Amino acid sequence: MTTFNKKFNRVFVTGDIHGDVNDLFIRVARIGNTTKDDLLILLGDVGFFYSVFFNKLQKDFERQEFAAALPITLLCVQGNHEQPFNEMAAEKIELLGGDGYESNGIYFAANGTTLDINGKRCLVIGGAYSVDKPWRLLRGNGWWEGEELTDAELDGIHEMVKGQKFDWVLTHTCPYNNLPREMFLSFVDQSQVENRTEKALQKIHGDISFDRWFCGHFHTDKVDGKIEFFYRSVKQVAE
Repeated sequence: MTTFNKKFNRVFVTGDIHGDVNDLFIRVARIGNTTKDDLLILLGDVGFFYSVFFNKLQKDFERQEFAAALPITLLCVQGNHEQPFNEMAAEKIELLGGDGYESNGIYFAANGTTLDINGKRCLVIGGAYSVDKPWRLLRGNGWWEGEELTDAELDGIHEMVKGQKFDWVLTHTCPYNNLPREMFLSFVDQSQVENRTEKALQKIHGDISFDRWFCGHFHTDKVDGKIEFFYRSVKQVAE
């Protein structure tokens, strides 16, 4: 099995891009003076293997080819608007001391894995419920059952990590108590929205210790205690 381990000059975090590689190019350019020795963590809804919203006619390999040519190393967390990483056409590898996948020089973290990123112990849990699932199915857009982890998968991660200490937790959605309700879509009946993943993350939140928790999904940039939401912002988190 291929192994990828590396110490990076700088580590950055950003939010969803939904397959919009032009947006990704702009974010990397805003950092400035990057090389492959720098790391950018994307917190889900990357869309390199499928994107609901942007560039639907652009083939996966074209998006990946463009992204891989950027002067930075990319590490992706699974979102809910893309094909689950364990189902995609990529090589399974040992990634930064944990489990993951590689395709065209882009790296994808497995759910429930623990990574070592510049000495930071990082727990990764991707996926979320898609409020637009009915609309996507009606229009013939892609939807995958694995966009959200099963109860058994989430419970298994909980059992595996409870009592442990992490420097960072990297997720797509957030713990239930930190839901940014101001970002809820007004036309969506919230009583019909599943919060299984958020409730599972809340249990994990209560049973581990951590320094920082980074998440995306809600298209907002804000800090809520130790939990930080990313959308269009790009922030350096380590050297």
